[in-house]
Amino acid sequence: MSGTLGDFVGDYFERLSALIGRMPVERIEAVGEIVYEAYRHGKQLFIVGNGGSASTASHMACDIGKNTISPERPRFRVICLNDNIPLLTSLANDRGYDHVFSEQLVNLIRPGDVLLVISGSGNSPNIVNAMRAAREAGATTIAFLGFDGGEALALADEHVLVPDDDYGRVEDLHLVLNHVLTAYFRARLDRDDAPRR
Repeated sequence: MSGTLGDFVGDYFERLSALIGRMPVERIEAVGEIVYEAYRHGKQLFIVGNGGSASTASHMACDIGKNTISPERPRFRVICLNDNIPLLTSLANDRGYDHVFSEQLVNLIRPGDVLLVISGSGNSPNIVNAMRAAREAGATTIAFLGFDGGEALALADEHVLVPDDDYGRVEDLHLVLNHVLTAYFRARLDRDDAPRR
């Protein structure tokens, strides 16, 4: 690495800005529509990720669950599968880490529900197994991915692929997707509720 921190920051922001310009807006719209329709039909949204993507999954469940609350309407039924640490560690101990999410879904997921996975590589066995379990249960699968999408790409009913091979920038854009979709759901729900006020 050469140059100053300012040079590095400028380069990082320049790459991030260019990446934002390459994001597939039509796929983001499709994801938003799937989640919105699941909400309107009282279905459950499950979100999951590993590592940095686990924090994004938790953040997204928090944002969608809290920031769309209104006394005028039902709440989003959203849960993050990586938030229950005792359950996660007991499943990892007894069933293996590859099954920590799929085993939870066996108990909870129903036809018409939605599983949204967040993964840089798309190749984490526990993510792939969760997607298979969701599909077997008749749920819809959505994936926020990076790199080439990995195994998760083929298992996703809809996906948003961040077209980059840097984990940091991929994770940056996944968090942006959370904020964009949360703001969209809040605005759309407020608009839909307006005639009833």
